[in-house]
Parts: sequence; C-alpha cells; structure tokens
Amino acid sequence: MNKTLIAAAGMAIAITAFSGAAKADHLNIDVKAATVKDGAIMFPSVRIDKDGYVVIHAVADGKPVLPESIGHTAVKAGTTSNVMVKVPGAKAGTDYVAMIHYETNGNATYDFGKASTTVDTPGMKPDNTPYALSFKAN
Repeated sequence: MNKTLIAAAGMAIAITAFSGAAKADHLNIDVKAATVKDGAIMFPSVRIDKDGYVVIHAVADGKPVLPESIGHTAVKAGTTSNVMVKVPGAKAGTDYVAMIHYETNGNATYDFGKASTTVDTPGMKPDNTPYALSFKAN
C-alpha cells in the first residue's frame, strides 16, 4: 500500500514540479531567487498556513528522487524571510525540487520518508496535488 502511495505521489510531484509554477495562495516558496552558500540553500521567502517544513529533493534523470529528501528545515505558520535549508554538497546550477510538508504528528521533527509516508505529509495545492517547485539555485 505504501509503495502505491509513494508511486502515485511521485508521479503527481514529477508532473507538477516540472510543469510550471505551483499555484496555492496558502503556500509559497520563492525558488526564483534561491541561492547556495556554505552548504545550504537560502530562500528569500516562504509562506505556509500551518507549522511545517521546507523539504529539498534531489533530481535524477529529470525526476525528483522520492520520498527521500536531501535537506529540510522547520518553518512556522505565516511568512518567513531568509529560510536556510542545509543541503550537503549543494551546488549552484544544480536541479532541485522544493516542497512544503506539514508537521502532522506533533513531535517537531521531520519524519516523512521511505519508512513513513503517513506523517509530516506534503502541503497540497487546490487541485489536490503536492506543492512542489523545481528550481536551480544560484
């Protein structure tokens, strides 16, 4: 069951992440001005409607690597400036996917991953697809 959910989520993310801007008034990651510095990716602005995480995924063969992430950081509900996500080996010009995930199990740690896809789940756009944006950091 989990493998089916992961595959379906992966397809939805791959389609939406590489098909243009992700529209959602309650969520936003400013990926256009993302920069890499000292092993981290900095986003000038992140908006989220409840506490959660900015999560970074690698891209391989033109598709996001899911459900594994290569970096994440907690963000509080509202708009936050200068959000830094530690990404070991981050390089300018590299393709990444940024996502918003919600804190769903109340433990203040990011738990979504290969072994657990039912907690800290992705934020969704109005069309019920995950909020995911592809980008190249500068």
